Parts: sequence; C-alpha cells; structure tokens
Amino acid sequence: MNIRYAMVFIALVMVVACSKFDNITTEEWRPDLAFTLFNTTVNTVDFFESYGEGTELLIDTDQQLTLVYRSNGYSVESRDILSLIPDVTFPMLDTFMKLPYPLPVDIELDFIRAKSGKMEIRTGNIHDEPLEFTFNTPEATLNGEPFNKTVTISPMNTTNVFFPISYDLANYILTPQGDSMIFRYTARLTESDSLVVLENVIGDFGVIVDFVEPVYSYAQGYLGTGSFPIPLDSVEVDFFQYFSDGTVFFEEPKMTIRTRNSFGFPVRAYFNTLNAITVDGETIPFGSQELEQGVDFNYPSINEAGQEAETVLVIDKDNSNIEDIIGQPVIYFEYDVEVISNPDSNTAIISYVTDTSNFYLDAEVELPLYGRADGFTVSDTFDFDIELDDYKNVEEVEFKLVTENEFPTNVDIQVLFTDSNYNIVDRLLDPLERIFESGVVDADGNVTEATRKETFIPIPKDRFNNITQNATNMLVQVKISTFNDGNTSVRVYEDYDMTVKLGIIAGVKGG
Repeated sequence: MNIRYAMVFIALVMVVACSKFDNITTEEWRPDLAFTLFNTTVNTVDFFESYGEGTELLIDTDQQLTLVYRSNGYSVESRDILSLIPDVTFPMLDTFMKLPYPLPVDIELDFIRAKSGKMEIRTGNIHDEPLEFTFNTPEATLNGEPFNKTVTISPMNTTNVFFPISYDLANYILTPQGDSMIFRYTARLTESDSLVVLENVIGDFGVIVDFVEPVYSYAQGYLGTGSFPIPLDSVEVDFFQYFSDGTVFFEEPKMTIRTRNSFGFPVRAYFNTLNAITVDGETIPFGSQELEQGVDFNYPSINEAGQEAETVLVIDKDNSNIEDIIGQPVIYFEYDVEVISNPDSNTAIISYVTDTSNFYLDAEVELPLYGRADGFTVSDTFDFDIELDDYKNVEEVEFKLVTENEFPTNVDIQVLFTDSNYNIVDRLLDPLERIFESGVVDADGNVTEATRKETFIPIPKDRFNNITQNATNMLVQVKISTFNDGNTSVRVYEDYDMTVKLGIIAGVKGG
C-alpha cells in the first residue's frame, strides 16, 4: 500500500531545492526561506493502483471502483486421474489368451480410442525352416478392421533367433469385453505346413506382448464414481496488510468461484475447508449453505466433446456471512475442495473423457468501494536519514499544508519520530490532527462538493534539533473515517481527486 499520498508532508527533510511558496505568509513572522515541497493532485486510480501488488482495480460503466483479489487457480488433468490403457507387459502362455483388463470395478467402457503408443511383440524362430507368425486381437480395430498382423521369420541361425515387431496404436479403437481382451497367435512352418506352439524363444516364453507408453485420445462409457481433491488454495486480500485499528464495512462484498470443466460427466464439489484468516491469525469459518450441501458444476454433453462448460457461483451477503467477515481485517481466504465424479452413480449417463479433459477452479474476492469506515488505521515505518549540515542554521520551522478533497473520507495523520530502538523522540502533531476533510456527500453516498482544509504545523528550534539529531525512523499512522464520522456509507468513483500543497517556512540565522 502506498500511503505516502496521504502523508506527503514528511518529505520536508528530503528536499534539496528551495523557492518561494505562494501564499505562505503570516503577520507574526517573516521567513528567511520558503521551500516548495509538494504540489500535486492524485486521483482515485492513482491511489488504488498502487495500493497493493495483488490488487486488481475494476472500473464499471458508472465509474465506480472495485478492488479484486484472485487465487492462483488449480487444474486437474485427465491423465492425472484416469489411466485407461494399461502400460503392461505379459507373456503369451498359449496361442490363445484372455488378458484381464485392469480397470476400477465400477468403470464400464464402451470403447477407447488410442492417441499414441506402441504394441511391441517379441518372438522368434527356433526351427530350421521359415515361420509364418500371425498375431491378432479382435477388440482392437482400425477403420473397422481388427488388429491382425502377419510376418515371416527366417529359419534359426546363430545370429537371429529373437525377432521384435512394433506396431503403432494411434487411432486404434479398443473395446474390452467386460474386464478382459483376447489375444491370439498362430505360428506355421511354411515348408512343412505345420502349426507349432512357440516356446523357449525368450527365456521360457515364446511370445511376449508389451504395450509401450499408450495414451488415449477419447474414451466413452460409464467412467465410475471417484474423487480428485484440489489442494488447499487461498485468495490473498492485501487491503488490510497495514491495518492496525478501527473498523471498515463493505456494503456489497462477494466471492466468485468459477470452474471450467471439459470432462464429459457430472461433477459435484464439496468445500471441506472455507475460512477467512485475519491479520492477527484468527480463523473465521466462512458459512454458505449452498457450498456445504455440495455444488453441481456444469459439464459438456456427449455432443460437445472437446468443449468446456463453465459454472459461476457467486457468494454474497444473501447466501453467506461474507458481509460480516469482510468487516474483520481479513488478509486471505483459504479453501480446499473435493471433486466427485458421477456423484449419483447414474450408469444411464453416457460419459466420456479426452486426453485434454481438465477441471479448473479458481476464486476471486470483490470489494466494491462502497461502504463506511470509522477510525480505520493503517501504519508503516520509514527510515529517517538526513544530512545535519543542510539544516544547521535553521532557527524555527513551520509547515503549511493545503488540501482539497473530493473523496468522501476524513483523514487524520500522525508521524512519530523514533530512535533506532523505536523509542519515541517526538510527534509531528500533538494531538493527532485531521488534515483532509471529507467532501460533501449526498443521501446516496455520492460526493457533491470538494472540501478545502489548511493546516499549519509549527516546530520550534529545540524540537527540530531533537528530531534531526536523534530520530532514525518515522512511524506514520493514517486514520480514515468516511463522511459523517463513519455512519454513512459512501461510494468511490474513478474521477475523484485529492490535491495536496505542502510548503515549509524556515527561519535561519545569518552566516
């Protein structure tokens, strides 16, 4: 947060240029020098764009401002939760084999389309005549034709017994029957026209089948019920990062949870954790009946494969306790979500998944600048380091601060000068003083007229010397209250301005 806009007068010790400052005169004292320290106008966007690194400033069509805070978001990919083509290696114990297809018990696949991968068949010929080897699996088809490959293997010799064959699986359709797939081979000696069973080609086995890095592009059927937890995530709210006291109330805060889902099956989310964490570490449960009951998120139909379905869930004062929570100095919201696929176990729903299917969830918190504050205090500490030789001839100092304020807020400021151990050396204002008067506000919370305020701050020589010689830090406290002592809710718009004119009158001794 850049609170320097509200306390620019502390720059007096940094100035190196001097000139006459218009309208800084008094009847009682004629200055030797007048310094122009600051003369600037800051608008709403200038201020809030530098408020915090994690803050996004949203301006609506009515020029009203909203502070937006977003989570990092989290995505679950299909490859992380569903492995539908097994990466397996198995020996053929006979010419016919019904291989168990390892899928969760409640998944019933209609078919799977392979995207990539290989089926590698390792065999060989231990006979002294050529061998015709045919391998097929009726549950793997390409363009309607079952996988069926035939190769001729030369007679055994001292250098070539083992014979690997590799086939690309891309675009093959796999249709496991129940929980298994059938694999068959025939081995025919071409000269004697006799069928043989291959043995002792690769160790004790004659044929070994290996699915190498198979990847599916599409699968359809009933894909079962399962869960994929989304790890703890948070939305950081840095509005309160410098908070030290007071209250603030936002009229229309809301949290928006968005999901994008390209899995082709029903999805329900349960928020196991949803808390607000305050600046002092207190945990406040974030209550929303809709979230506690589970939220059904949209999903693309079977005719929308490859598309995303979006769900937007808005949590506001009408369905949660967010209004009360945001009245606390919250620094972040934390949540973790468990996502359940096919939560009602409805096997009549034809589900699908692609290799690019994913489920993405993120959250954002919106704080419209419409509300009220009473003594909302922020503070920060700055180094105070000056060259004493530049001020050795100063006898007395007086500041003149002129402000013109269109914002619907009163601002009181105090600057505490401290030593290196943070013991107070002096106070710039005693007592704390209001230097910005709120603009005039109508019944709807809109500013109708700017307010001008002049503040004179004298510092005698003994105080000035004490500060410059002993202070090493400045603790700046800014107390903000909205119009009518924080009892009236106000709106902040894009075109509000705050003008600050700061000057210093210094009496110096000759020589």
